[in-house]
Amino acid sequence: MASLALDKIDLEILRILSLKGRMPIVELAKQVNLTTSPCSDRVKRLEKEGFILGYHAELNPEKLNLDVQVFIHIRLDQTSFSIFEKFAKAVELMPEIEECYSLSGDFDTMIKVRTKDMKSYQAFMSTKLGTLPGVIQTRSEVVIEEHKTGFGVNPELLDTLNS
Repeated sequence: MASLALDKIDLEILRILSLKGRMPIVELAKQVNLTTSPCSDRVKRLEKEGFILGYHAELNPEKLNLDVQVFIHIRLDQTSFSIFEKFAKAVELMPEIEECYSLSGDFDTMIKVRTKDMKSYQAFMSTKLGTLPGVIQTRSEVVIEEHKTGFGVNPELLDTLNS
């Protein structure tokens, strides 16, 4: 289990950086009660070991007029196992697709699509979704309202790793 290599200070660094990734190392060091150099060394180690995958800006979709979110469940033609790989590669090329997951259950995969309006979503469905390899059935669910969103691991979940 990867979390065994992390102590309370490492977990606190991860929690703080997940909330405010642009925090200066001096400020981060103060918050975790370390001097700057050891704190910086820990952050570099956490990056090198893959606990920190990157630093990102969270964009506001409303300000960008990208208000429509749709989850599309997709069943793939499973006569060829390579269809999953081909599908995943094709999805990478479509900027409207924010997320893509392989699933168990009735559908093989699910994508999260974001567009500016329903007309743009309809255009995506008619011109792009059909070009994805192996698609034999879809079911779309339009998001009415978001109640909880996240960006990666919820920092509150880190607290449970020390239990």
